[in-house]
Amino acid sequence: MRTIPLAAGAALAALSAIVSTGVSAQSEASAGPACYIELRQLMADPPAGIGELGAAIRALDVALRPQVTEINTLKAQLARLEQREAQAPSTSAEAAFEDDSSSAPPPLPPADERTGEQIRVLHSEIAAKQAQLKLDYGAQRQALVGPVQARVGQRVQDFATDHGCAEVKMARAPDLAALGTAGARNVTGEFVAWYLAKPPA
Repeated sequence: MRTIPLAAGAALAALSAIVSTGVSAQSEASAGPACYIELRQLMADPPAGIGELGAAIRALDVALRPQVTEINTLKAQLARLEQREAQAPSTSAEAAFEDDSSSAPPPLPPADERTGEQIRVLHSEIAAKQAQLKLDYGAQRQALVGPVQARVGQRVQDFATDHGCAEVKMARAPDLAALGTAGARNVTGEFVAWYLAKPPA
């Protein structure tokens, strides 16, 4: 399952962790086993998963993709300018002695005084766009993923009460081994079947 494949910062890379936040549920029952639901499977389409979280995350991806693509384009442009600036001191001297039969690729055009200014402008523009992306990410996540996350979280609480789980945790792949060692019960399949059989009102 892809979650924002065009990584643009830590906020986007941590999407799966953020999705699981607030979805862990504590049952009113004081006794009962600890249970867990595999987040990756939960985000799959029915019948393996409920599909709603996955669809919301894909919508978030689509909404943010133009901004992420623009930032990546600016970063590539910045890298070319920085490479040109790094090669500038030796390029002109070496070019005078370059053998015409050399198979080496031609050097980048030498940097001039404008290159440094262009680099500074790009750094500033990228920083501003990344800051805006973080703000837009938060707003879009709240609008697109938040309602689904809240709905699923409420259903997890209902499931925990109905099935006698002391708590239900949303588990990512790195969590599974520790949960199994601790004796937590995997209720992913049960929850998905229960959720699909009793759709939210």
